[in-house]
Amino acid sequence: MKRILFFLVIMLFGLAACGQSDNQGSGDDSADPQPLEVDLQVPEQADSGEAVSMTAKVTQGGENVGDADEVEFEVWQEGAKDDSEMIEAEYQEDGVYGIEKTFETDGTYFVQSHVTARQMHIMPKKSIVIGNAEDSDTDDTKEDHSHGDEESTGDDDSAHHHHDSLAVELDTPESLTVHEEIGVTVSVKQDDEPLNGANVTLEIYHNPDEDPQWVNLTEGDNGIYEGNVTFEHNGTHEITIHVKKGDLHTHEETTLEVEG
Repeated sequence: MKRILFFLVIMLFGLAACGQSDNQGSGDDSADPQPLEVDLQVPEQADSGEAVSMTAKVTQGGENVGDADEVEFEVWQEGAKDDSEMIEAEYQEDGVYGIEKTFETDGTYFVQSHVTARQMHIMPKKSIVIGNAEDSDTDDTKEDHSHGDEESTGDDDSAHHHHDSLAVELDTPESLTVHEEIGVTVSVKQDDEPLNGANVTLEIYHNPDEDPQWVNLTEGDNGIYEGNVTFEHNGTHEITIHVKKGDLHTHEETTLEVEG
């Protein structure tokens, strides 16, 4: 009887140890990371020749992010995106990164912060009117998308874009339904070779007057980046694919039709 009880005790300890091991292996490590959030602060108006302070507060899950890999501010005058200026931001405190910029010429300008942190990339944008220039009704979202070399009409389930030696392919299911989570992939190649180690993000607009939906894709194999998207509205959606790696930074655009 004592021998039987001894073996039962050993078995109970063994089961308890297995349970602890299983619990440790099913912790939060497999959970998806919370998205980055960037609060871009740009004055609506300023005088020419005046130093203007602009900041971007970076958070994740409500916590300040003070270890961003890179925070830059891109500034350009309306209609002159190709002549934009990239300014590296300095970390201040409490997740806030900032720059000072003096505008010498009156006009409408766009300011876009490029934030790369914790394997994510996000790029909010605002406008500022300098001097006596009137605030125009120009769709700055369209302005931002001006780097795409060709645009899909949404009739095909995959859209191909090329930027110099870079080829970007967005692949989605043939049928897209509102409120249904779907898987999407982006293939990125440079000089016909898979581009690995990039930050690939989707910026999705249904209405230019509303904030976009941002989707950070996860890198797979051979230059393939994957993620899930849920469309909250039916109709046409404008998609901007942001690809960033080191000095390489390009935006490509397409459109998708979502059924009700």
